[in-house]
Amino acid sequence: MNKKAVLVDIDGTLVTVTGNWSMERNAQWEMDTVNASVLDGGIELLKKFKNEGYTLVFLTARGQTCKKYTEKKLKEIGVWEMVDSIWHRPLRWEGKKSSLYKEAMIRTLIKKGYEFEWAMDDEDANLQMMASFGMKVLDAKTWW
Repeated sequence: MNKKAVLVDIDGTLVTVTGNWSMERNAQWEMDTVNASVLDGGIELLKKFKNEGYTLVFLTARGQTCKKYTEKKLKEIGVWEMVDSIWHRPLRWEGKKSSLYKEAMIRTLIKKGYEFEWAMDDEDANLQMMASFGMKVLDAKTWW
């Protein structure tokens, strides 16, 4: 049985972009993440999708080491309780384009039974790739 789902990005979609994480700038990244501003348009769309019965799958290019800060921020902005599944970029994908990582993960998630009808992201390359899977894409740049 497939799960009717929405693919959700975080940075630039639900909160302002915090920049790329690296070991060298970890402390600054943590501060930026904690201080990121909410993008209300994305939050309203999440609520709508959740009320319509969609499974919300968060697919972020944030690294594995960022999990606790991601959870903290999603709780702060009132989104955590809507998260059905969340996937962070594994270390082996660090330094590669987010669209390559996300494409590989989408293929994996489809095999796990997710049927993505919608995608929310702010990067053109990601939106184009997601559309190639037949998803209806929502460009976060339209609400910030």
